[in-house]
Amino acid sequence: MKFILSIFGLCVVVPSLLLAEPLDKALVKERANAEARLSGSTNQVVFAVDGLCCKSCGIGIGNKVCKLEFIDTSVLPKGVEVHRKEALLSVAVKNNEAVNLASLVSAIRKAGYEPVRLYERSDDGALTSTDIPKE
Repeated sequence: MKFILSIFGLCVVVPSLLLAEPLDKALVKERANAEARLSGSTNQVVFAVDGLCCKSCGIGIGNKVCKLEFIDTSVLPKGVEVHRKEALLSVAVKNNEAVNLASLVSAIRKAGYEPVRLYERSDDGALTSTDIPKE
C-alpha cells in the first residue's frame, strides 16, 4: 500500500514541479519580449494574448480596437500590431491619452481573444505588468 501511495505521490507532485520552472522561464521570456517591443516606443502598451497565431489575428482585433477614442491609428495600422511568435499585441495610444483598460480588454475579447497580461511603461520609465483576470 505504501508503494502505491509513493507512486501516486510522485505522479501528482513531480509533474507540477516540472511545470513550475518552464512556466517561470516562459514568463521571463514574455516580459523580455514585451520590454523589447516597448523600448523606443512612445505611447504604446503591449498585451500578452492567448490565441494569437497569425497576422490575420491583428485584423480582427484591429477592427474592434480602432474604434476606441484613445487608440492612435496613425502610428500602427488599425492601432495594433501582432507579434505572433511571442503572442504579443502592441497597441498605440494617442499622445497624452489615458488607456481605458476595461474597454481595451473588452474590445480584444469581442474579437475572440483572451488578454492575459498588460505591459506598459510607468512615468519613471520602469516596465510594469498587470495580470488580466479571466472573464
